[in-house]
Amino acid sequence: MAKFNPTKFVEHLLKKYVVFAPVEQGDELLFQRIHEAKELSTSLRLPRNSFKQFLLPHNEVLFDFAGAKTKKEILPQVIFGLSLVDLKALILFDQMFAKDPHYQARRQNTLIVGQCVVPEDAKFLNIFEENVLERLKFDILLDHRKKGEPKIFTGSRLGQKTLEKFGFNDFEHIDFKGSVEGGKLDPKSQKLKEQMKKVINDKKFWEDFAKDCIMCGKCTVACPTCYCFDLVDEGGEIGNEQTGVRKRRLSSCFYDDFASIAGGENFLKTKAERLRNYYIHKFIRTPEREQILGCVGCLRCFQVCPVGIDIRKILEAALKYK
Repeated sequence: MAKFNPTKFVEHLLKKYVVFAPVEQGDELLFQRIHEAKELSTSLRLPRNSFKQFLLPHNEVLFDFAGAKTKKEILPQVIFGLSLVDLKALILFDQMFAKDPHYQARRQNTLIVGQCVVPEDAKFLNIFEENVLERLKFDILLDHRKKGEPKIFTGSRLGQKTLEKFGFNDFEHIDFKGSVEGGKLDPKSQKLKEQMKKVINDKKFWEDFAKDCIMCGKCTVACPTCYCFDLVDEGGEIGNEQTGVRKRRLSSCFYDDFASIAGGENFLKTKAERLRNYYIHKFIRTPEREQILGCVGCLRCFQVCPVGIDIRKILEAALKYK
């Protein structure tokens, strides 16, 4: 059986798809659009940015006020090289935006090619069980856990068809069995959620960890599971010749206007309140609603934080809290 050649495979994909893949940019590895297979990085490091911008654009027109049909040209695309942490994050996006037509239009036109790698720094959450592959959604996956040639898996009929058209048939199919076993939060995540509930109203706890925060929001931009957005109206008024549009823009709970309402009230006034809200969302609200944590342990938040706020230290302190 012929060996799987990633470069030749990407060349094959580029004939039909817009391809986003990890690219070396100086000392960083970033997800970017590529036009040639030689641009693809062979590094198994975690890219500094996440996949979410390709499924949930940072700035997107939803509709115009004139009632005209706004046709979006959504080209077939490939997101190549998602590691296990990003595939875990993709599960959450698929659940949260299951009924969102704008997200689904892109998702249904996207081929997901994953890489079975857990970055060393991402193991602190320890949320990847032995049968992890059947708990993830992907079309094709390159398993690099053993030395030598990667083992190739498929997770969909689209993945099977794509490999067959490429001329490669030495793959194993895995059926998706749901994001969590039994539809319930796993015991380790459950323990973390309960501990976070204990500490959530300790004002000093959050003030201590938030004292250096400059509320730049870089953590939420880099995070593969942050999806908060604002709706913004731009342009002319109804009845005018000009046409106004409504846009969706990704936002951050650390921005000054995030929790502001008419009249000038703001429900998140201090840095400590904003940090606290961030952790409530990821470790209490999301697991109670979706049965998975709102954090996959990628550590991108820590890596981009200009003042070095470390999520591991906050979670360690929460787990030790009495």
